[in-house]
Amino acid sequence: MTLVDLDRFIDDFAWSESVRHKLRTMSTNQDLKYLVAWNNAGKLSAAAYTGRPIDWPDDIVVVWSRDGDDPFAETKSKTMQAVDLVLKDGYTAYAAAKEVGINASAVHRALKRREERLICPCCNQVVQEGFYINREALKDQVEN
Repeated sequence: MTLVDLDRFIDDFAWSESVRHKLRTMSTNQDLKYLVAWNNAGKLSAAAYTGRPIDWPDDIVVVWSRDGDDPFAETKSKTMQAVDLVLKDGYTAYAAAKEVGINASAVHRALKRREERLICPCCNQVVQEGFYINREALKDQVEN
């Protein structure tokens, strides 16, 4: 699966002119979030989604995302999104909480839990007591 821009999604594949026109027309609808090209029994087909579906077509070839996000990436909780804003982008806990739509106390509690604790380099969350990080399983070796 490859994430592509709209022009590549429409122009780089063997769509008929009528399908290209429909794809361009659909892409102007602001409710549309994803266009997916997939192999349907040897023939390229397209599907459109207004949100992240639970069930995706099998054999996806490419995906266009209005927001440019990878629809298959794991999503983080709002609290972890806010913690990332604080740690990576320099937001205050209050500003980060407001940005993601949660209470600032949740961000403060999450930051407090991180103090003097082992943090997983993959998901940036606290490693619970009794668990460990298997560094051999990490894609990129991260020193912590």
